Amino acid sequence: MRRHDLVWLDPQAPWQVLSAGAEARLRAWAQARLPFVVARRDPTSDEQQLRLGVPLPLAEHRQRLSLRVDPSAVLRSAPPPLLTEVATDIGAGWRDRLHGLATETATLPVAPRVFGSAAWQHLTGLGYLHDGSDIDLLWDVTGTGQAETIVAVLQHCERRSPMRLDGELRFPVDRAVNWREYASGAARLMVKGNDACSLVPREALTAWQVAA
Repeated sequence: MRRHDLVWLDPQAPWQVLSAGAEARLRAWAQARLPFVVARRDPTSDEQQLRLGVPLPLAEHRQRLSLRVDPSAVLRSAPPPLLTEVATDIGAGWRDRLHGLATETATLPVAPRVFGSAAWQHLTGLGYLHDGSDIDLLWDVTGTGQAETIVAVLQHCERRSPMRLDGELRFPVDRAVNWREYASGAARLMVKGNDACSLVPREALTAWQVAA
């Protein structure tokens, strides 16, 4: 499974809680059939297990909880929701903003997915968004050509948007780059993988495209 994927757990399965005092809250979360998000693994300690997270809603002070589980505890999994899905039920204060963004990006070759606060509000029905919230978008690109096209549209959208647009461009080898950093033209980029985070030369992105 990849970073940002969503999983639903067997609430009776054994797991290792990595956040002190969070066992009961995490069990209740799983029993309510709410999702967990796949986080970046630590190969030195996680071995073959999944590292998962849960960001709690505003009412619980946005506390972030984490745990480690065996893949056998996963009942089902899914990618992050599409922007068009989130826009339909996000709540009146945000619906028009997200519908507008969905319209602006509708002609792109890649459909954006949503992670972060907007996704969690959509998935759980709990309150995550506030007036200053960003919208986090995930774009699975085939290579630098698509990345350039998407970045140009995002820059145009943000000039007209009442909210900050954040997020990642994820290349075929499951290596993701923040879209703003990519747009900066920097010679070296911070790249996030499923089990590592490192600075790489910009030209490496072209190699990933060829490998795909």
